[in-house]
Amino acid sequence: MPRRSWTSLIHSTKIVKDNEAIQKKFYDKTFEQECVWSDASFSESTKYFTNRFIDTTIKTNSKKILEIGCGNGLLTFFLLKKEKNITAIDISDKAIKNMHKQFSKEISEGKLKSVCGDIISFMNNSEEKFDVIIGSGIIHHIEKKDWHKLFSLAFEKLNPGGVFACGPEPNAGGIYRVCWRFAKFFYKLFGMDYDWEVEKGTLNMIPRVLESELKRAGFHNPKVLSFQSIPHFRLKILTFIDKKIIKYVSGKFSLYIIVKGEKI
Repeated sequence: MPRRSWTSLIHSTKIVKDNEAIQKKFYDKTFEQECVWSDASFSESTKYFTNRFIDTTIKTNSKKILEIGCGNGLLTFFLLKKEKNITAIDISDKAIKNMHKQFSKEISEGKLKSVCGDIISFMNNSEEKFDVIIGSGIIHHIEKKDWHKLFSLAFEKLNPGGVFACGPEPNAGGIYRVCWRFAKFFYKLFGMDYDWEVEKGTLNMIPRVLESELKRAGFHNPKVLSFQSIPHFRLKILTFIDKKIIKYVSGKFSLYIIVKGEKI
């Protein structure tokens, strides 16, 4: 029995390290090329859905934000417009290097602090408290067995009334569980890459399971909300339709979701 237990532990640790290595390697390559955002960088649909996500998540009196998995700073760009104090963290040192270049002014002014590291390790070792912990497509990149640790730490690091939210996240509930298995094919049709090894956590993203895990971590009335109800594939007509119907479509019926919990 002891030998079996140690073997299981070593195997489990290897999986974690492998996943972290896979994610880091992919995003180091993704963010190798520098980008400098401006308002002209974004389509109207990106502005609409990103601002909708922020407005759904962040209360007007929230001041201190932890952005997890900041990547190339797309969400950061929109958050900085809200005049908040932001700490942004990412596992990719290339991403953080780019953040320092494109947001050097905001960093020097103390509006933004960027950190390279693992999200769970950062929260586990930080004494800071936040009004909002927010991320863009983060949960499905984290091993499911680590969700409880992630959600529990997020709950612990939030001030009373604080909000944890991630979106867009893929919805793997119902028929979408089958649809996501063909994602690589559909993305390729529109000239878009889809790396299943990086995105494999998608199939764990079942709304009722996510709500249950958030509740177990202590969050009050956790919700799965709609981020995008239908895929756009860069087609303006689909974006137009989604804008019209998104307010009326439940999260569990949406292709992309917002996972949200509040600490009372």
